[in-house]
Amino acid sequence: MQNLDIITENQKLVLEILELNNFNKLKDFISFIEIPIYFLNNTNFDLLITALFLNCSLKIVKLIYNNYNSKELININNCIKSPLLVSLENSDFQIVEFLIKNGADIFYKINNKYILEILREEELLTTKKLNFLLKNGFSLKKFDIERLSNFEFKYIKMYLENYVFDTNFIKNLLNLYMNGKCISKRNFNHIINAEKNKIVIPRNFYLEYLDKKDYRKVEYFYKYYDTVNSNSFEDFILLYLNYFDRHFNKKPFYDFFNFIINNDSILPFSKEYAFEEIEIIIQNKKLKMVQLIKNNDTLKLEAFLRKNNYILNNLYSSKNEILNLINDYNASSSVVYLLQKNFLNQNSDEDTINL
Repeated sequence: MQNLDIITENQKLVLEILELNNFNKLKDFISFIEIPIYFLNNTNFDLLITALFLNCSLKIVKLIYNNYNSKELININNCIKSPLLVSLENSDFQIVEFLIKNGADIFYKINNKYILEILREEELLTTKKLNFLLKNGFSLKKFDIERLSNFEFKYIKMYLENYVFDTNFIKNLLNLYMNGKCISKRNFNHIINAEKNKIVIPRNFYLEYLDKKDYRKVEYFYKYYDTVNSNSFEDFILLYLNYFDRHFNKKPFYDFFNFIINNDSILPFSKEYAFEEIEIIIQNKKLKMVQLIKNNDTLKLEAFLRKNNYILNNLYSSKNEILNLINDYNASSSVVYLLQKNFLNQNSDEDTINL
C-alpha cells in the first residue's frame, strides 16, 4: 500500500474515533500507528482543528496537542481556521484557555483580520468571549481602535474600559496612597485626564451616533476627549450637524440642542447657548414662512410646511396668531387652507377659519 493510501486510511480511522469522542481509543490509536500523528495532517485535514470542530473533550485536545506539529492554520471549505478561532467559535473556554497558556497568539491575524474581527463578521462575538480575551491580554496596545468602528457600542465600551483605568493604573494610585504621598487636586485631575486621553477616539465613532441622534453615546465618547480642546470639539459637532442636515431644514441642530436643554450633559454646550440656537432657528423659519404667505406662494408654502413639520408647533401655537398672519398679508384661500390644515385642529369646529 502506498504511503498516501496509509495516511488516508488512518485519517478515516482517527476521524471515526474523534466522532465518538473516545479518549482511550485515540490513545491506543496513537500508540499503534507507525508514523507520527501529525503526519496525518495535510492541506485539507488538520487533526487538532477537526477535534475542535467535533467538540471533543479537553483530554482529547491535550492528547493531540502533546503529539502535534501544527501549521496553525488550515483551509476548511474555503475558510481559513486556526485552533484558537475554532475554540472561540464553539465557546469552549476551557480549550481556549489551554491553547493560550500553551502559546496560542490571541493577536494572530488570518487574512489580515484579528480573531475578534472574524467572530464579529460571523456574528459569533459575545460579551463573554470579548471579556475572556480582554482578561487574557487582548488590548488596544496592539489592536488599532479604528478596527472597532463596525462593532456594536457595547463591545467598544468594554474595550475602552478595559484599556483606560486598567489594573496598572489602579495599582499605581494605590501605591501612591500606601506610600503616603500627598497629591494636590490639580495633580490628581492631571493624572485622571492623562489616563483618559491616552486613547484618541476616532471621529467616525462620534459621527455614527450623532447621525443616529444617540447623543448619550456621543457623550460617552466625549469622556475620553482632551478637555483642553473642548472648543475644537464644539466646532466639530456643529460642522457635522450641518453635514447631517440632509433636508436643509435644521432638524439635526434642533434635535441636538433640545437634548442639551432637556438633559444634564457633559457635552461642552450650555443650556443658554442651546436656547439661543433654537430661538434663531425658530425666528428664521417664521421669517421665511411670513415671506411665503405675503407672496401668496402656495406651492412653496406647502413644501416649506411639509419640510419643517417637526417645528411648526414652535412657530405659531394659537389661532389668533394664524388669524393675524392671514389678515396682515391678505392671504388667499389656498394659503388659508394650508395654514388651517397645518396649525389648527381640522376636527374642531371652533378652530375653523371662516373667510
